[in-house]
Amino acid sequence: MTTSTRTPTGTPRSTWRGPVLGLVALVVPTATALGVGCAEGTVSPSPDIQPDSGTDGPTSYGGCIPSESAIPVSDDCGVWASSSQGNDGNAGIKAGPTKTLAEAISRAIQPDGTGRVYACAEEFPEAVEIPPGITLYGGLECTGTWEYIGAQEKSVLAAPPDLIAMKLLPGEATTRVEDFVIRAADGATPGASSIAVLAHETRADLVRCDLASGNGATGATGAPGAVPVMEGDPAPPASPGTQGNQGTKPCVLVTGGVAPVNAGGAAMQNICEDGSASIGGKGGDSTTNVGLDGAAGQIGSAGPGGLGQAAGSTTWACTAGKGLGGTGSEGMLGTPGAPASGLGMLSSATGFVGMAGGAGTLGRPGQGGGGGGAGRGGYCSFFQGAFGAGGSGGSGGCGGKPGQGGGPGGASFGLVSINASVTLTASTVTAASGGVGGTGGEGQVGGPGGAGGLGGGDPGAATDGCPGGAGGKGGDGGPGGGGLGGHAAAVAFSGAAVTMEESTPLQFGAAGVGGPGGGMASGEVAEGGLAAKVLELPVGP
Repeated sequence: MTTSTRTPTGTPRSTWRGPVLGLVALVVPTATALGVGCAEGTVSPSPDIQPDSGTDGPTSYGGCIPSESAIPVSDDCGVWASSSQGNDGNAGIKAGPTKTLAEAISRAIQPDGTGRVYACAEEFPEAVEIPPGITLYGGLECTGTWEYIGAQEKSVLAAPPDLIAMKLLPGEATTRVEDFVIRAADGATPGASSIAVLAHETRADLVRCDLASGNGATGATGAPGAVPVMEGDPAPPASPGTQGNQGTKPCVLVTGGVAPVNAGGAAMQNICEDGSASIGGKGGDSTTNVGLDGAAGQIGSAGPGGLGQAAGSTTWACTAGKGLGGTGSEGMLGTPGAPASGLGMLSSATGFVGMAGGAGTLGRPGQGGGGGGAGRGGYCSFFQGAFGAGGSGGSGGCGGKPGQGGGPGGASFGLVSINASVTLTASTVTAASGGVGGTGGEGQVGGPGGAGGLGGGDPGAATDGCPGGAGGKGGDGGPGGGGLGGHAAAVAFSGAAVTMEESTPLQFGAAGVGGPGGGMASGEVAEGGLAAKVLELPVGP
């Protein structure tokens, strides 16, 4: 028999063990060691159903076991259920069975109940939870005397999607199920697992049962950093930067003449949702003799300020490298989220919890543009005064929000045993395929930078100030990492290994591949699931 597990580095490994006669406990002891140990398989009646030496009456254990009785067992052995002929308001007898197994079980567990449920050999479209001490008999012909036909036809428990078909609840008393096909549907919601039977901290005997799980569902795609306003539209970028302020125009009249100094455009600030900021540089002031330089944008690698017009300069102009304010740099990109890795864990609530990919990080704001340089002053008609001042730089756009990690693919497990003692006799266990891990969410596009402020200008002969530089685009948010692929195993367990005959058929499908990261991280793929007959996994809270 071949068993498979993942080593601490994530590498699947297989080990062959020779044949073992009789009942064996199939074990995958740790992520680094494998083994198959021997165990004695015994079938005990539930504590509340005590065997006695007789086999004739309905109160004897043997007399109430359909597969061991030459005649149909008596009506008063337990509660009777038929999905096609029953009604949950009936008395639960052969002539008036309940419709659902759940109702029959709830009656059988009552203080005056026998702890036994007898099911017609037909399909029951439900999921059930079985308390300890209940015995569930299937494979009964229910159109007449309810004779045993389990060798030809079994009862079928077919759960709706996303539900564990049969949960065996914790307790000391032994739960027993005979002659049932227990079938879980394919996972329907993103990341849902398909599990036929979950046994948690209980003792259980499954006799002549066929357990079959469906395919695990593909993991959920990670939430994007931004959602389109209208379906089909692109997602909106982060908040844009703000435009710089215009510099003061030339030859501003004041009391007694013309202003000797014209102020450059005030610095413009953009505060983003996370509190980060981008600030454009102040425009250069103009004086009567010289134009002052614009200030560089603030915070990070900001755009340089434009040069003011020097005294006596005849080559100064509002061009790059001279009076024009420099453009701010783009903000740093967010870091992609880590792709999922690890094993995930078994859960008494849901059966299995996989590993999601990591979220990306926030993009950084674009840098502010530099302020424009100012023109030097001169004569305004009959007065000496300041000319055009520089416009301030635009602030940078905000960084994009990160994408969230992709969800794990659902697992496909025929039987999950969590710290339970489970024995399989003359039974089969089949798993389908694990779900593909979910794709990481896309990061939001960074916001555009704000335009530079206009320089102070005048249609006359006075020298204009230069425009400020545009703010830089914000960095895109980091995409999320992909989710873990779903496992595929006939049996998954934590604690005691499941006891079964060495020849028990254990079938399984393909493990789900890991999900890709979103956007620019699409080449980084998460770990895939594991595929094995028997798989030991850690258990969560």
